[in-house]
Amino acid sequence: MALLEELIRAIELWLRIVKKQEYVVNPNLDPVLLVPGIAGSILHAVDEEGKKAERVWIRILGADHEFRTKLWSRFDPSSGKSISLDDRTRIVVPEDRYGLYAIDTLDPDMIVGSDCVGYYHDMIAEMIKWGYQEGSTLFGFGYDFRQSNRLKETMEKFQEKLETAYNSAGKRKLTVITHSMGGLLLKCFMSLHNDIFEKYVKRWIAIAAPFQGAPGYITTSLLNGMSFVEGWEANFFISKWSMQQLMCWCVGEPDWKEKTWNNDTVRVNSL
Repeated sequence: MALLEELIRAIELWLRIVKKQEYVVNPNLDPVLLVPGIAGSILHAVDEEGKKAERVWIRILGADHEFRTKLWSRFDPSSGKSISLDDRTRIVVPEDRYGLYAIDTLDPDMIVGSDCVGYYHDMIAEMIKWGYQEGSTLFGFGYDFRQSNRLKETMEKFQEKLETAYNSAGKRKLTVITHSMGGLLLKCFMSLHNDIFEKYVKRWIAIAAPFQGAPGYITTSLLNGMSFVEGWEANFFISKWSMQQLMCWCVGEPDWKEKTWNNDTVRVNSL
């Protein structure tokens, strides 16, 4: 019954029979920037001429084929980037709706059953009810989650997002809300650019950030792959094997070195 009601509501909105409810904007709210975790950003593949953009994460039709063709990558030690095997395309994150589009519903084409691909969708909808306004007090930052969290290009884009949101909000400091690996990204930025962080950020709320690591998750993913969809729906999504190959090849090989600490020899990652 709930599915039928969802279908009817989606069709009504699509046909513009009913309009989305508009809420009163409260300009006095502290501006908020939402940062997702791993696999929480829409990724587009753009051709070499930059004329055609195709969503490759997430999609239903041809999901596994497009994932292997466009998102499989290799680590380039000279640049520190994961480079797509298809050298005719580059991966970009859409910036629509002040960055919120990329972290809202990860497959906007899904009319029914979009709950399974809704990332920050419910939170965004609820915050708008509270009086937040996109582009004024509510912003988003999507990123290519295949890359290192402290990749220079990502850090520069995050700094630009902080500056833009800060200025758009009338030079008011931001509340940054991160989820999962987004917390590690922000931690990297705070460590590398503490002065910029203090200038633009008022408070930071980290939801389920793996500050002590996630060894079980990483080991399982490297050995068996990973899937974000369970049951029969997984047949229409990206296979666990495809995700395993991405995990194995897009990350750099750690350069381990031994160092002495309090007369004990430990191994640290120099990356």
